[in-house]
Amino acid sequence: MNEQREEENSQEVADQDVELSLSEHLEELRRRVFYCAITWLAVSCVAYCYVDRFLAKVRAMAGQGFTFVYTSPTEAFMAFIKLAMVAGLFISLPVIIYNIGVFVNPALTRKERSLVLALAPLCLLLFASGAAFAWFVALPIMWRFFLSFQTEGITALWTIGEVVGFASGLILVCGCVFELPIVIIGAAKIGLISYEKLAGARRVAYFTILVLTAIITPTPDAFTCAVVAGPIIALFELSLLFLRFAK
Repeated sequence: MNEQREEENSQEVADQDVELSLSEHLEELRRRVFYCAITWLAVSCVAYCYVDRFLAKVRAMAGQGFTFVYTSPTEAFMAFIKLAMVAGLFISLPVIIYNIGVFVNPALTRKERSLVLALAPLCLLLFASGAAFAWFVALPIMWRFFLSFQTEGITALWTIGEVVGFASGLILVCGCVFELPIVIIGAAKIGLISYEKLAGARRVAYFTILVLTAIITPTPDAFTCAVVAGPIIALFELSLLFLRFAK
């Protein structure tokens, strides 16, 4: 009888420890989400003060004298808010990634921590490279291409909401797809793929990249897809090259 009571008491203590651990994890998650949200909001408020400069740069890409229009009372204001929030998200990424790392750190082994510490800066660098590619290369090319359809009787009238949605969407997409090397290298590290398999499926990979690019780009036209897909294919080949020499 005493042994049975001791077992019941030990089980109750274990259950209390689990409940306490779960509540601590939830509290830590709430705290990290709060830090990320506050940082994002604060940076977005600062970014709002510079939205007009960003739009001036975008307008300059389209050529001198080009102006944007808005067709509803709230469209311009909402476009400014959206652009500030997107800029705030980009700038806050280091803080967000840091808080994610702090939250998951206790569950990681020493080897996994070393891998995360090595990959986190690379992730930020690749995302920034993708965003820079969208801003300095893709957007100017696309603006010139879309404006080339202006002829006698056909005038481009772009609303500010459409422009902000297209530009911010393209920057976000390019930043994310430039993470492809991380995905490929990570999958190879855990044994899901190998250099031989990827090299043998190169045509399938190219086709998949083109299809996914058509789905995730802000507009489904072939020109936009080609501009975005080109660097992704180049990154795919660089990842293959890395896997080949890392064997």
